Amino acid sequence: MNRLQFLKMMRNSFIETMKEVSAPLLEEEVEKVKNLFSDHRTWHTIGPCDDVCDVELKTIGRIPIVVYKHDGTLHVRKAICSHCHVMPHYIQQDHRFICLYCDREWHVLSQHGTLHMPLLPTKKEENIWYVQIERDSYA
Repeated sequence: MNRLQFLKMMRNSFIETMKEVSAPLLEEEVEKVKNLFSDHRTWHTIGPCDDVCDVELKTIGRIPIVVYKHDGTLHVRKAICSHCHVMPHYIQQDHRFICLYCDREWHVLSQHGTLHMPLLPTKKEENIWYVQIERDSYA
């Protein structure tokens, strides 16, 4: 074995040793980050929503949400303009939301527009609907 081969072997051995030593530490850190993110979001009850026929505005944990059905599926959106962070105005006869600050709008029936209101995860347990919201989120 010449000197170059010996140095390559030493380098590779050192790298493998470092990987084996640091792997448990990294796994612990990854687990901590997973716990942090899973604890950051909580489920909030929004009640029975099977009879929703129009758009309903609700406030859950200081956060305004929009509850509506589209094609038979329940949708829950955060009623905050993602651009200027204010609550948009709902125009019932047009079935659309409009932000009075930046003039962006979103149509409920077509599900399109320039106003972005994030869709929130939902689940149903025993005829009660729940929505998942970030715990420390605010309007």
